[in-house]
Amino acid sequence: LVENSADAIDWLESIGATLHNVGQFGGAAVKRIHRPVNDEGKTLAVGSYVVPILEKNVEDRGIEVMFNTTANKILTDDNGAACGIVAEGKNGETVTINAKAVVLASGGFGANNEMVAEQNPQLNGYITTNAPGILGQGIKMAQEIGAGTVEGLRGDGAILVNKEAKRFFDEVSTRDKVSAAENEQTDGMAWMIVDQKMYDASTVIQNYVKKGWMVSGDSVEDLAKAMDVDAATLQETIDNWNTCVENKEDAEFGRTSFASPLEGTFYAITVQPGVYHTMGGLTIDTSAEVLDGVHGNAIAGLFAAGEITGGVHGANRLGGNAVADFTVFGRIAGQSAADYAK
Repeated sequence: LVENSADAIDWLESIGATLHNVGQFGGAAVKRIHRPVNDEGKTLAVGSYVVPILEKNVEDRGIEVMFNTTANKILTDDNGAACGIVAEGKNGETVTINAKAVVLASGGFGANNEMVAEQNPQLNGYITTNAPGILGQGIKMAQEIGAGTVEGLRGDGAILVNKEAKRFFDEVSTRDKVSAAENEQTDGMAWMIVDQKMYDASTVIQNYVKKGWMVSGDSVEDLAKAMDVDAATLQETIDNWNTCVENKEDAEFGRTSFASPLEGTFYAITVQPGVYHTMGGLTIDTSAEVLDGVHGNAIAGLFAAGEITGGVHGANRLGGNAVADFTVFGRIAGQSAADYAK
Protein backbone atom coordinates (compact mmCIF):
# COMPACT_ATOMS: atom_id res chain seq x y z
CA LEU A 1 0.00 0.00 0.00
CA VAL A 2 2.73 2.46 0.97
CA GLU A 3 5.09 1.65 -1.88
CA ASN A 4 2.37 2.03 -4.53
CA SER A 5 0.38 4.98 -3.17
CA ALA A 6 2.22 7.70 -5.10
CA ASP A 7 1.84 5.80 -8.36
CA ALA A 8 -1.88 5.37 -7.58
CA ILE A 9 -2.28 9.16 -7.42
CA ASP A 10 -0.59 9.48 -10.81
CA TRP A 11 -2.77 6.73 -12.29
CA LEU A 12 -5.96 8.38 -11.04
CA GLU A 13 -4.85 11.61 -12.68
CA SER A 14 -4.25 9.74 -15.94
CA ILE A 15 -7.96 8.88 -16.11
CA GLY A 16 -9.09 12.35 -15.07
CA ALA A 17 -9.20 12.22 -11.26
CA THR A 18 -6.88 14.86 -9.80
CA LEU A 19 -6.07 14.50 -6.09
CA HIS A 20 -3.17 16.88 -5.52
CA ASN A 21 -4.62 18.95 -2.67
CA VAL A 22 -3.13 17.59 0.56
CA GLY A 23 -4.81 17.87 3.96
CA GLN A 24 -4.86 16.22 7.36
CA PHE A 25 -7.42 13.71 8.63
CA GLY A 26 -8.05 11.72 11.79
CA GLY A 27 -5.13 9.72 13.15
CA ALA A 28 -2.45 11.46 11.07
CA ALA A 29 0.28 13.61 12.59
CA VAL A 30 0.90 15.57 9.39
CA LYS A 31 -0.91 16.55 6.19
CA ARG A 32 -0.97 13.36 4.14
CA ILE A 33 -4.42 12.84 2.60
CA HIS A 34 -4.82 13.60 -1.10
CA ARG A 35 -8.28 14.99 -1.86
CA PRO A 36 -10.14 16.63 -4.75
CA VAL A 37 -10.94 20.33 -5.06
CA ASN A 38 -13.08 22.18 -7.58
CA ASP A 39 -11.99 25.05 -9.84
CA GLU A 40 -12.52 27.47 -6.97
CA GLY A 41 -10.25 25.48 -4.67
CA LYS A 42 -13.09 24.13 -2.52
CA THR A 43 -12.71 20.57 -1.25
CA LEU A 44 -15.07 17.96 -2.67
CA ALA A 45 -16.39 14.67 -1.29
CA VAL A 46 -13.95 12.12 -2.66
CA GLY A 47 -16.47 9.35 -3.37
CA SER A 48 -18.88 11.39 -5.46
CA TYR A 49 -15.87 12.82 -7.31
CA VAL A 50 -13.85 9.66 -8.01
CA VAL A 51 -16.57 7.05 -8.63
CA PRO A 52 -18.14 8.72 -11.72
CA ILE A 53 -14.66 9.07 -13.22
CA LEU A 54 -13.92 5.40 -12.58
CA GLU A 55 -17.30 4.50 -14.07
CA LYS A 56 -16.59 6.57 -17.18
CA ASN A 57 -13.25 4.81 -17.54
CA VAL A 58 -15.10 1.48 -17.54
CA GLU A 59 -17.64 2.70 -20.10
CA ASP A 60 -14.95 4.15 -22.37
CA ARG A 61 -13.28 0.75 -22.47
CA GLY A 62 -16.52 -0.96 -23.48
CA ILE A 63 -16.68 -3.08 -20.33
CA GLU A 64 -20.14 -4.44 -19.56
CA VAL A 65 -21.61 -3.57 -16.16
CA MET A 66 -24.60 -5.63 -15.00
CA PHE A 67 -26.80 -3.52 -12.73
CA ASN A 68 -29.49 -4.94 -10.42
CA THR A 69 -27.65 -8.26 -10.52
CA THR A 70 -26.70 -9.82 -7.18
CA ALA A 71 -23.78 -12.25 -7.10
CA ASN A 72 -24.37 -15.10 -4.64
CA LYS A 73 -21.90 -17.87 -5.47
CA ILE A 74 -18.35 -18.28 -6.77
CA LEU A 75 -17.98 -21.09 -9.27
CA THR A 76 -14.97 -23.41 -8.98
CA ASP A 77 -13.55 -26.09 -11.27
CA ASP A 78 -12.51 -29.63 -10.35
CA ASN A 79 -9.24 -28.30 -8.94
CA GLY A 80 -10.91 -25.74 -6.70
CA ALA A 81 -9.93 -22.75 -8.86
CA ALA A 82 -12.40 -19.86 -9.17
CA CYS A 83 -13.91 -19.87 -12.65
CA GLY A 84 -16.99 -17.67 -12.54
CA ILE A 85 -19.96 -16.31 -10.64
CA VAL A 86 -23.62 -17.26 -10.21
CA ALA A 87 -25.93 -14.29 -9.66
CA GLU A 88 -29.61 -13.36 -9.51
CA GLY A 89 -30.96 -10.87 -12.00
CA LYS A 90 -33.47 -8.07 -11.47
CA ASN A 91 -36.45 -10.34 -12.09
CA GLY A 92 -35.15 -13.30 -10.12
CA GLU A 93 -33.56 -15.10 -13.06
CA THR A 94 -30.29 -16.98 -12.61
CA VAL A 95 -27.28 -15.37 -14.27
CA THR A 96 -24.17 -17.51 -14.76
CA ILE A 97 -20.89 -15.85 -15.72
CA ASN A 98 -17.98 -18.09 -16.68
CA ALA A 99 -14.55 -16.50 -16.40
CA LYS A 100 -10.85 -17.26 -16.30
CA ALA A 101 -10.48 -15.31 -13.03
CA VAL A 102 -12.68 -13.62 -10.43
CA VAL A 103 -11.95 -10.33 -8.67
CA LEU A 104 -13.98 -9.50 -5.57
CA ALA A 105 -14.41 -5.78 -4.87
CA SER A 106 -17.79 -5.73 -3.11
CA GLY A 107 -16.82 -3.73 -0.03
CA GLY A 108 -17.15 -4.56 3.63
CA PHE A 109 -20.11 -5.40 5.86
CA GLY A 110 -20.86 -2.14 7.65
CA ALA A 111 -24.59 -2.24 6.81
CA ASN A 112 -24.95 -5.79 8.15
CA ASN A 113 -25.37 -5.13 11.86
CA GLU A 114 -25.67 -8.82 12.68
CA MET A 115 -22.30 -9.49 11.05
CA VAL A 116 -20.78 -6.41 12.73
CA ALA A 117 -22.04 -7.52 16.14
CA GLU A 118 -20.54 -10.99 15.61
CA GLN A 119 -17.13 -9.36 15.38
CA ASN A 120 -17.71 -6.76 18.09
CA PRO A 121 -20.82 -7.08 20.30
CA GLN A 122 -20.25 -3.53 21.59
CA LEU A 123 -21.25 -2.23 18.14
CA ASN A 124 -24.64 -3.97 18.13
CA GLY A 125 -27.31 -1.49 17.09
CA TYR A 126 -24.85 1.13 15.83
CA ILE A 127 -25.89 3.36 12.97
CA THR A 128 -23.87 3.13 9.75
CA THR A 129 -22.88 5.52 7.01
CA ASN A 130 -22.72 2.63 4.52
CA ALA A 131 -25.06 2.08 1.59
CA PRO A 132 -27.76 -0.55 2.28
CA GLY A 133 -26.09 -3.09 0.02
CA ILE A 134 -22.83 -3.27 1.97
CA LEU A 135 -23.75 -6.57 3.65
CA GLY A 136 -20.57 -8.64 3.35
CA GLN A 137 -21.89 -11.11 0.76
CA GLY A 138 -18.57 -11.14 -1.07
CA ILE A 139 -16.78 -12.25 2.09
CA LYS A 140 -19.31 -15.01 2.71
CA MET A 141 -19.13 -16.28 -0.88
CA ALA A 142 -15.35 -16.53 -0.67
CA GLN A 143 -15.52 -18.26 2.71
CA GLU A 144 -17.79 -20.88 1.19
CA ILE A 145 -14.96 -21.96 -1.11
CA GLY A 146 -12.39 -21.94 1.67
CA ALA A 147 -11.10 -18.36 1.87
CA GLY A 148 -9.57 -17.22 5.14
CA THR A 149 -10.33 -13.96 6.92
CA VAL A 150 -8.43 -11.46 9.02
CA GLU A 151 -10.14 -9.52 11.82
CA GLY A 152 -9.39 -5.92 12.37
CA LEU A 153 -11.97 -4.61 14.16
CA ARG A 154 -11.08 16.45 11.46
CA GLY A 155 -8.01 17.92 10.23
CA ASP A 156 -8.72 21.52 8.99
CA GLY A 157 -9.32 23.17 12.36
CA ALA A 158 -12.76 21.99 13.51
CA ILE A 159 -13.33 21.18 17.18
CA LEU A 160 -15.69 18.83 19.01
CA VAL A 161 -17.67 19.96 22.04
CA ASN A 162 -20.19 18.08 24.16
CA LYS A 163 -23.63 19.21 25.30
CA GLU A 164 -21.91 21.08 28.11
CA ALA A 165 -20.15 23.16 25.41
CA LYS A 166 -16.71 21.85 26.39
CA ARG A 167 -13.99 20.15 24.38
CA PHE A 168 -13.34 16.64 25.65
CA PHE A 169 -10.68 14.97 23.45
CA ASP A 170 -8.07 15.40 20.72
CA GLU A 171 -10.35 15.77 17.70
CA VAL A 172 -7.82 14.36 15.20
CA SER A 173 -6.84 11.31 17.21
CA THR A 174 -7.60 7.89 15.75
CA ARG A 175 -11.26 7.22 15.05
CA ASP A 176 -11.65 4.45 17.62
CA LYS A 177 -10.42 6.72 20.42
CA VAL A 178 -12.52 9.71 19.33
CA SER A 179 -15.59 7.47 19.03
CA ALA A 180 -15.01 6.05 22.50
CA ALA A 181 -14.71 9.57 23.89
CA GLU A 182 -17.94 10.64 22.17
CA ASN A 183 -19.74 7.65 23.67
CA GLU A 184 -18.77 8.88 27.14
CA GLN A 185 -20.41 12.29 26.62
CA THR A 186 -24.00 13.19 27.47
CA ASP A 187 -26.35 11.28 25.15
CA GLY A 188 -23.32 9.72 23.43
CA MET A 189 -22.97 12.62 20.98
CA ALA A 190 -21.05 15.81 20.30
CA TRP A 191 -21.14 18.97 18.23
CA MET A 192 -18.53 19.62 15.54
CA ILE A 193 -17.89 23.34 15.15
CA VAL A 194 -16.40 24.99 12.06
CA ASP A 195 -16.16 28.61 10.96
CA GLN A 196 -16.68 30.69 7.84
CA LYS A 197 -13.23 29.89 6.42
CA MET A 198 -13.96 26.16 6.54
CA TYR A 199 -17.44 26.69 5.11
CA ASP A 200 -16.03 28.71 2.20
CA ALA A 201 -13.40 26.06 1.47
CA SER A 202 -15.61 22.98 1.54
CA THR A 203 -18.50 22.03 -0.72
CA VAL A 204 -19.19 19.20 1.73
CA ILE A 205 -19.90 21.62 4.60
CA GLN A 206 -21.90 23.84 2.27
CA ASN A 207 -24.00 20.85 1.31
CA TYR A 208 -24.61 20.01 4.99
CA VAL A 209 -25.87 23.57 5.56
CA LYS A 210 -28.02 23.45 2.43
CA LYS A 211 -29.65 20.24 3.65
CA GLY A 212 -30.41 21.82 7.03
CA TRP A 213 -28.09 19.55 8.98
CA MET A 214 -26.05 22.39 10.52
CA VAL A 215 -26.96 25.30 12.76
CA SER A 216 -25.11 28.61 12.57
CA GLY A 217 -24.53 31.90 14.31
CA ASP A 218 -22.80 35.19 13.49
CA SER A 219 -21.42 35.19 17.02
CA VAL A 220 -20.58 32.56 19.62
CA GLU A 221 -23.65 33.66 21.57
CA ASP A 222 -25.89 33.16 18.52
CA LEU A 223 -24.35 29.75 17.85
CA ALA A 224 -24.84 28.73 21.49
CA LYS A 225 -28.54 29.55 21.23
CA ALA A 226 -28.86 27.48 18.07
CA MET A 227 -27.03 24.58 19.75
CA ASP A 228 -28.99 25.01 23.01
CA VAL A 229 -25.81 25.15 25.10
CA ASP A 230 -24.47 27.65 27.65
CA ALA A 231 -23.12 30.70 25.80
CA ALA A 232 -20.50 31.67 28.39
CA THR A 233 -19.05 28.14 28.46
CA LEU A 234 -18.95 27.92 24.66
CA GLN A 235 -17.24 31.32 24.47
CA GLU A 236 -14.63 30.16 26.96
CA THR A 237 -14.12 26.92 25.02
CA ILE A 238 -13.57 28.71 21.70
CA ASP A 239 -11.34 31.35 23.31
CA ASN A 240 -9.22 28.63 24.89
CA TRP A 241 -9.01 26.77 21.58
CA ASN A 242 -7.95 29.92 19.73
CA THR A 243 -5.22 30.39 22.33
CA CYS A 244 -4.08 26.84 21.62
CA VAL A 245 -3.95 27.68 17.92
CA GLU A 246 -1.95 30.85 18.59
CA ASN A 247 0.55 29.02 20.82
CA LYS A 248 0.55 25.82 18.72
CA GLU A 249 0.05 23.85 21.93
CA ASP A 250 -2.93 21.98 23.37
CA ALA A 251 -1.84 21.23 26.93
CA GLU A 252 -5.20 19.74 27.93
CA PHE A 253 -5.77 17.17 25.17
CA GLY A 254 -2.47 17.01 23.28
CA ARG A 255 -3.77 17.90 19.82
CA THR A 256 -0.97 18.81 17.40
CA SER A 257 -3.03 20.02 14.41
CA PHE A 258 -4.21 23.63 14.74
CA ALA A 259 -4.84 25.36 11.37
CA SER A 260 -6.43 28.81 12.02
CA PRO A 261 -8.43 30.33 14.91
CA LEU A 262 -12.21 29.87 14.84
CA GLU A 263 -13.79 33.20 13.96
CA GLY A 264 -16.47 34.95 11.92
CA THR A 265 -19.72 33.07 11.34
CA PHE A 266 -19.81 29.70 13.11
CA TYR A 267 -21.48 26.45 12.04
CA ALA A 268 -22.15 23.32 14.09
CA ILE A 269 -23.45 19.83 13.38
CA THR A 270 -24.20 16.96 15.74
CA VAL A 271 -22.04 13.86 15.37
CA GLN A 272 -21.98 10.45 16.98
CA PRO A 273 -20.08 7.20 16.47
CA GLY A 274 -21.23 4.90 13.70
CA VAL A 275 -19.96 2.02 11.61
CA TYR A 276 -18.09 3.55 8.70
CA HIS A 277 -15.44 1.07 7.59
CA THR A 278 -14.87 -2.57 8.54
CA MET A 279 -11.24 -3.59 9.09
CA GLY A 280 -11.79 -7.35 8.88
CA GLY A 281 -12.19 -9.32 5.68
CA LEU A 282 -10.59 -11.76 3.27
CA THR A 283 -6.92 -12.58 3.66
CA ILE A 284 -4.84 -11.56 0.64
CA ASP A 285 -1.16 -11.48 -0.26
CA THR A 286 0.72 -8.63 -1.96
CA SER A 287 -0.51 -9.86 -5.36
CA ALA A 288 -4.13 -9.49 -4.12
CA GLU A 289 -4.60 -13.28 -4.30
CA VAL A 290 -7.17 -14.57 -1.79
CA LEU A 291 -5.63 -17.06 0.62
CA ASP A 292 -7.34 -20.12 2.03
CA GLY A 293 -8.20 -20.34 5.70
CA VAL A 294 -6.34 -23.59 6.40
CA HIS A 295 -2.81 -23.38 5.01
CA GLY A 296 -2.68 -19.79 3.80
CA ASN A 297 -2.22 -20.87 0.19
CA ALA A 298 -3.59 -18.83 -2.70
CA ILE A 299 -6.96 -19.90 -4.10
CA ALA A 300 -6.31 -20.14 -7.83
CA GLY A 301 -8.15 -17.59 -9.92
CA LEU A 302 -9.55 -15.61 -6.97
CA PHE A 303 -8.44 -12.05 -6.21
CA ALA A 304 -9.80 -9.30 -3.96
CA ALA A 305 -9.27 -5.60 -3.32
CA GLY A 306 -10.60 -2.85 -1.08
CA GLU A 307 -12.74 -3.08 2.03
CA ILE A 308 -13.65 -6.72 1.38
CA THR A 309 -10.10 -7.57 2.48
CA GLY A 310 -8.70 -7.59 6.00
CA GLY A 311 -5.33 -6.95 7.58
CA VAL A 312 -4.19 -4.16 5.29
CA HIS A 313 -4.87 -1.41 7.86
CA GLY A 314 -4.48 -3.33 11.10
CA ALA A 315 -7.24 -2.58 13.58
CA ASN A 316 -7.71 1.12 12.74
CA ARG A 317 -7.61 2.73 9.32
CA LEU A 318 -6.15 6.21 8.93
CA GLY A 319 -8.35 8.78 7.22
CA GLY A 320 -7.89 8.72 3.45
CA ASN A 321 -6.42 5.23 3.24
CA ALA A 322 -9.61 3.60 1.96
CA VAL A 323 -9.20 5.35 -1.40
CA ALA A 324 -5.51 4.49 -1.42
CA ASP A 325 -6.44 0.87 -0.59
CA PHE A 326 -8.99 0.28 -3.33
CA THR A 327 -6.89 2.11 -5.92
CA VAL A 328 -3.60 0.36 -5.13
CA PHE A 329 -4.96 -3.13 -4.60
CA GLY A 330 -7.64 -2.73 -7.27
CA ARG A 331 -4.88 -2.17 -9.83
CA ILE A 332 -2.82 -5.03 -8.42
CA ALA A 333 -5.83 -7.38 -8.41
CA GLY A 334 -6.69 -6.47 -11.98
CA GLN A 335 -3.14 -7.03 -13.19
CA SER A 336 -2.80 -10.28 -11.24
CA ALA A 337 -6.08 -11.58 -12.60
CA ALA A 338 -5.09 -10.64 -16.16
CA ASP A 339 -1.72 -12.36 -15.77
CA TYR A 340 -3.42 -15.48 -14.36
CA ALA A 341 -5.94 -15.59 -17.19
CA LYS A 342 -3.32 -15.53 -19.97
